[in-house]
Amino acid sequence: MKRMLFAVCAMALLSLCSCGNRRPAPSAGQTSPETLAVPDTIPPLKAGVFETGDDVFGEEISLSGDTVKTDDIFRVGVSTMIIRDSVMLVCCNEASPFRFYSLPGLTFTGSSAHKGRGPMEFIRPEIWPYDSPEYLALVSDEAKVDGSLARIRRDGTLEKMPHRIPDRYSGSYSYTRGYAADSQGRIAFVYRSGLYLYDGRDTSVVADSTVKKIADLRLKGQSAGSTMNIGSLGVNFKYQRMVWAYKYKKRVLVCDMEGNVRVIQFKTPDTREAEGAGMDANVTRYWKLYSGKEYFYLLYSGRTPADVVREQERGIYYIYVEQFDWNGNPVKRYRLDNWGFISVDESARTLYFLSNVSEFPFFIYHIL
Repeated sequence: MKRMLFAVCAMALLSLCSCGNRRPAPSAGQTSPETLAVPDTIPPLKAGVFETGDDVFGEEISLSGDTVKTDDIFRVGVSTMIIRDSVMLVCCNEASPFRFYSLPGLTFTGSSAHKGRGPMEFIRPEIWPYDSPEYLALVSDEAKVDGSLARIRRDGTLEKMPHRIPDRYSGSYSYTRGYAADSQGRIAFVYRSGLYLYDGRDTSVVADSTVKKIADLRLKGQSAGSTMNIGSLGVNFKYQRMVWAYKYKKRVLVCDMEGNVRVIQFKTPDTREAEGAGMDANVTRYWKLYSGKEYFYLLYSGRTPADVVREQERGIYYIYVEQFDWNGNPVKRYRLDNWGFISVDESARTLYFLSNVSEFPFFIYHIL
């Protein structure tokens, strides 16, 4: 049975029991076959500002999820999920925050790391995509502003992420933050509403020359530190694309790594906007982003947190997923009967949903 939660936007979530702290089994050889061919290249990005409406997605597709009944219950937290081959990595609000699952059955295989302030411990960790055959994810800690990053190997062990990003890009808290990395030594990141690309391939250059600003993410009239610029980062190193989806504007910014920028601005009813730490008075637009190999996927609310709470008090649960290609072209729009977070296995046309309002955390949706 679905349960009511307060402070949805702040994600104060279910307090459930943990299922142990095992190290994950090595995943070598556990790769799933690719059933869909992913194009090697995409057309050049068409720069400019493009205004459109929701009808650009075509007919909305309503989907009902299949519950994955399991004894593996945990506190969801402000979670993110990453799929690599047949492994899913979940970042959750537990003493061991990184949990590993084999796909497609979502079998729990172990957990790693610890909450704390010691070496390779985390207070408020988040995981980010890492395009590398050896690693599953990059790890940052919202509570730390020392610029340190970690990375998670496929067997669950953690190690410090080497980089020479200058301290000025991490010396203070930023409302806008996100990362993605690849095996070549590049790290895309957002800091104070700027989108940057770090290139660590040439270790002979001075550190100040390793970072290039790709795009300014500030909304018109807003400062670099404004909460109105909050959003989610997506990166596709193969296609040389970066995406920023705004939380309080129905607006998607796509750029290539040369700095050409395309903005998709959706027509929405005028709403009063307030700025502040809570931001609960504002309509939540894009909730989270998931980067796929061929597409990116945006969770979309379209209501204020108070609206969501009132609906859930009446047993009404739903959220939208909007699918775009990596040039920012809308593809499809789904309505899901739940609330939480997503990851997508494009090769299997499967969307895995992590719910924070349900008895069981995992749901599966079959997308078209």
